Amino acid sequence: MRKSHVILFYAASLVAAVGVFLLIRSAGLRLFAPRTTQPPGIVETPPPAETPSVLFHVLLALVVIVISARILGAIFRWLHQPQVMGEVVAGLLLGPSFLGWLAPQVSLRLMPPAIAPFLAVIAQVGIILFMFLVGLELDTGLLRQRTRASIAISHASIVVPFLLGTGLALWLYPRFADGSISFTAFACLLA
Repeated sequence: MRKSHVILFYAASLVAAVGVFLLIRSAGLRLFAPRTTQPPGIVETPPPAETPSVLFHVLLALVVIVISARILGAIFRWLHQPQVMGEVVAGLLLGPSFLGWLAPQVSLRLMPPAIAPFLAVIAQVGIILFMFLVGLELDTGLLRQRTRASIAISHASIVVPFLLGTGLALWLYPRFADGSISFTAFACLLA
């Protein structure tokens, strides 16, 4: 395939992806999401006097997060899957979507809302360090040898999940969104 054909195919793929997103968005703008005062499953936070030491809870949360990530990472590695996927699943299981739904009181005791800003800072530092290590291991010579494949794979891994997420938003928006949230914001966040 000549270089001009590759560029034309790439441009056509991106235009098609944008077109599909705009079609999904136009269908989503006709959907209705009811207004709610408080999302279901949200538990009232205890008053500040009942929350023990912030340092203790941050350390406890970090220990639980690290142990859970290591265990699930080892399980995923045993299943011949990337260890990082197990670590991601551990984070999802410990979050408010699962643990907060399954055992809200345990979730509040383990990770009270007062420690969320501290955990967020630690998580951002962790992501920065992780990206630094990924950059150290990047083989630019190999990347130059396989430029077309690298570009195609990287864009497909972004565009396809994005379109699938926005498509899923058509089904989820009327069921779970608050009426004050626009479909476009909901779909982009989900994607």
